[in-house]
Amino acid sequence: MNRVLLAVLFVSLVSATGAQAQQADFRDYEAGFFVPNRSVIAHTYLRHASASGERDFSQTQAAFRATYVLKHSSGLVVVPFDVSMPVVDVTVFQANPLSPAAPKTALRASGVGDLTYIPTVGYGLIQDAETNTHTWFAFTPYVTIPVGSYDSSKFLNIGSNRWTVRPQLVVGQRFLKAFTLEAMVNVGIHGDNDEFPVVAGTEVAKLTLKQSPSLGGVLAAGMDLSQSFFTGAALYIDRNGQRTIDTPVGEAEVAPKQTVSSLRLTMGLRIEKLTTVMLQFQPDIYASKGLTKGNFVGARLTHVFF
Repeated sequence: MNRVLLAVLFVSLVSATGAQAQQADFRDYEAGFFVPNRSVIAHTYLRHASASGERDFSQTQAAFRATYVLKHSSGLVVVPFDVSMPVVDVTVFQANPLSPAAPKTALRASGVGDLTYIPTVGYGLIQDAETNTHTWFAFTPYVTIPVGSYDSSKFLNIGSNRWTVRPQLVVGQRFLKAFTLEAMVNVGIHGDNDEFPVVAGTEVAKLTLKQSPSLGGVLAAGMDLSQSFFTGAALYIDRNGQRTIDTPVGEAEVAPKQTVSSLRLTMGLRIEKLTTVMLQFQPDIYASKGLTKGNFVGARLTHVFF
C-alpha cells in the first residue's frame, strides 16, 4: 500500500475517535450545585481503546485535568480555568487491499496530546429543595490548542497541528431525588493543518488539510442506587466534517462526512464526599462506511479541594 493512502486512512481514524474523548461525562455539569465556591477539582482519566477489523488500532490514554469553580448565590456558576492534557500511546494496523493475506502495516506514535481549555458559564434553578429537584443550563466553548506532539515527516501523530473550537450547550434535570437526564449539542469549527504530509514522487510534500464543521450530541441518563453508588448511560453521536487537502491540481478529499455513535456505560462509586471513581465501558454502536467500530474501557478519578 502506498504511503499516501496510509496517511489518509490514519488521519480519518484518529479524527473520528478524537471528538468523543473530550466530551463531558453525565452529571459533570450538575456538580455546580454541590461543590463550594472557589473549589479546585482534579480529574485523572485512564482509558484503553481498541478496534479490530479492516483497520485495527490499540490506544492507551491518560488525561490530567484541573478545574477551578466560582459560584454566586444567584445560581450562576463560572469556570474560568479548566484545562485537560492527554498523554497517548497508539498503534494502528492497516491491511493492504491489494494483498489481504499479507501482514498488516503498523504505525506507532506516543507523546503528549493537544491541550484543551474548557471554560464554562452555567446557571441552576432549584424547583424543590426538599426533593432535590433542579435544572441546570451551561455553555462551554471547548478550545483545543495545538501544542501536542506533531512531526510532519510522520503519518501518525498524537497532536493535530491545528486549532479546534467546539462550543457546547447543555441542559439537565434532576427529578424524583435519584434520577437525572441531560442533553448536549455542539459544533466543531476546525482550523487548517498546513503541514499535512503526503508523498509526492520520492519526496514528502507538506500540504494543507482542511475540515468542514463537525456536529455532535449527547443524551444521558443517570440513577443513584444508594448514597455512595450511581450508574448511568449516555449516547454520543458525532458527525465529523469532510476533510480535504489542497493539491497543486486542486482540492482532493481525504475523508467524506462520517458519523460515529457510541454508548457510554458508567458505574460510579463515591469513596467519600469529595472523591469519586467512575468505571466506564464505551462500544461504538454505529460507524459510517470506511470506519471500524471500536470501544474503550477506562476509569476516572475525581477529587474536590476547597
